Formats: sequence, C-alpha cells, structure tokens
Amino acid sequence: MALALQYKDNKVAGRLALVTGASGGIGLACTHALAAEGCDVALHYGSNAAKAEAIAVDLREKYPTQTFRTFAADLSDRAAARSLVDNVLADTAFAGKPVSILVANAGLGRRIRDVAEIGEDDWDEMLEVNARSQFVVTKAALKGMRAQGWGRVVMVGSIASRGSGLNGCHYAASKGALSAMGQNLAGLLAPEGVTVNVVLPAMIGETGMIPEAMGTTWTRTTDLVELKETDPGLAIAAGIPVHRLGSPTEVANVLIMFVKSGYMTGQEVVLAGGLK
Repeated sequence: MALALQYKDNKVAGRLALVTGASGGIGLACTHALAAEGCDVALHYGSNAAKAEAIAVDLREKYPTQTFRTFAADLSDRAAARSLVDNVLADTAFAGKPVSILVANAGLGRRIRDVAEIGEDDWDEMLEVNARSQFVVTKAALKGMRAQGWGRVVMVGSIASRGSGLNGCHYAASKGALSAMGQNLAGLLAPEGVTVNVVLPAMIGETGMIPEAMGTTWTRTTDLVELKETDPGLAIAAGIPVHRLGSPTEVANVLIMFVKSGYMTGQEVVLAGGLK
C-alpha cells in the first residue's frame, strides 16, 4: 500500500464543530471562539434547554451566515451518549457535514476531597460522564473525520490528572483516563490527518466551581488559611503564582491553537497560572 504526504490544511471556517457541555463556562467560551473562526457549531447541553437555545440565538444574530443548533443529551445515560453524534449528523441544517472538530468538554466536578467520603456510586458516576461518555462521543465523531482525512479532537481534562486538585481521586482518575485516551488516539490517528490534544486547566473562574474573590489585595504576611474563612475566592487566587484565576476565554485560546495547528498532536497543555 503506497503512502503519501499530507497537505497542510489548517482552515477551520465552514467546518462543523461539536462542543459537549457548551452552555456554560469553558464550553461556552470554546463555542464563541469557534464561531468567531467561522465554524458551524452543534451545542450540546445536559438539561437547560432555554439557556442553550438563548446562546444559539445570540450566535445566529452575530454570525448570520453560520449554523448553530442545540442538542440535549444526559451523558450519564448510555443511550443518550450513544445517540448524540447521530442526532447532530441527522440535522438537515448542517447539510450533511461530518463533525470535523470535537471539543470533549462536558464533565462532572463535584468536590469530595476525602477518599473516605467517596462512595462507589460517586466513582461510577464520575467515570461514566467524564471518561466513558467522552469515549463514546469521540468514537462516533471520529468516523466522519477519518473518512474525510481531516479532524481535530480537543479534550478538556484537568491538572487533577497529574495528581493535584480539590475534587478527589475519583475526579482525578476520570480526567487521567481522558488524557490517556487522548495520547493513545493521537498516535493512532496522526497518519490519517486527525489530531488529538488535551488542555489541562486549573483554577478557572466564571465556571461556578470556584468562588469569586470579594477583595483584591493582601500582604506578604497574610495567613491564606485564615483568609479562606473570610474570603475563600481571594485566598485561592492569592495561592496561584500569577495571582489570579484563569478565565474560560484563555482555555478557548488554547483550543483554537490546537484546531489551527495540524502539526500539533498528542500534546497536553497545562493552563494553571504557574501551579505545579
């Protein structure tokens, strides 16, 4: 079987992107970033149909020549996870386009720090949504990417996959599985024009997972443990080397780098303000 060089093709305008967990935080920022690059976007949401549709309406007004559609799927339900990509591809508004860009962002992040308090049900639910469902959705999306010889998969992991974080070992395990899956797929799919990369955020604000700071200043002698009692948001930000939380838009910036850089695959970018 003869092999051939691939042509450089980093054009994303006009392609169809699927963003899981698109209605808030990081997913919303990624949706806006892809829309700004000229993509049609399928916005997945779990339960808040009104919020997701309001986002789609806003995007249609800003980008009238592009298509934005919403799709519901409870990713803790295996049948719903299996049908998500099929439902996107069946939507005639996308004119038969394959999913060319997948942002595997949806996930749970319930904070149960002590392993003694993590039940087997907690473990199962976390792995189901954060790892298994993302495998199912990715597998379904890859079919079209491989057929056309072009695709971008970006998995939104977490610095927790490297052993840190506040959400417990079940969360760390689920994000570790996502990272390992991405690394494995990257090697398999690179010769076919499909790239797979992972962004590992930490301490991202505007997501509802971290309290916002009430104050803005502290001193070198401030006891951050004590500060957590009065202003937990400021205490968290003060403990980050860059002295602030990250923003969903900054995660989206990494996403765009990945989708517009076809020479980059199998990479993990830690976006954590200098945290180790």
